[in-house]
Amino acid sequence: MELSLNFVQAVQDIVLKPDFSHAIILFFLSFLNELIAVFPYAIVLSGQLLFLKSSFSLVFITKLFFFVAVPVGVGSSLGATPVYVLGYLGGKPLIEKFHKYLPFSWQDVEKVNSRLKGEWYDEVTFLLLRSIPLVPALPINVAAGIMRMRFWPYFVITTIGFIIRMMLMLLIVGFGMKTLSNFLIFIYTT
Repeated sequence: MELSLNFVQAVQDIVLKPDFSHAIILFFLSFLNELIAVFPYAIVLSGQLLFLKSSFSLVFITKLFFFVAVPVGVGSSLGATPVYVLGYLGGKPLIEKFHKYLPFSWQDVEKVNSRLKGEWYDEVTFLLLRSIPLVPALPINVAAGIMRMRFWPYFVITTIGFIIRMMLMLLIVGFGMKTLSNFLIFIYTT
């Protein structure tokens, strides 16, 4: 019980008091989390803002961006890369071998791939999927590899998408709590 309380306190300190040492910790934890897909990391981290006692200021938001969202984005991108590589290198043989257990075949993948023309809107779609906080990353990583997305666009878009995802979650929870707090104050003072 005490160990779990210490863990919760450590996570709260990392998010509520962001600094460079906490950024390094977040980088490694997000790398591991994305590599083995343990739990919804963005939700757990942003949930710590429920315990914020100070104001949700522009300075604090800037610290959250540089010391929370960026390390999480880069670490998660690096952690997602091995899954992408597995999809890229082993996608076709695995799908052909196990297609009777899958709801799709390699021909279905080729049909979808033929619709992706390599235009800018394909990458915008990929960025949007990466940025939505509740969309799981693992299927997107595998699909990008199977569909032979070039590595550098994949990595850059994945990094930007994970940073946007983390900031969206932090802002939603942060401003949501501030708005709820102001609403409750308004109700109780009138």
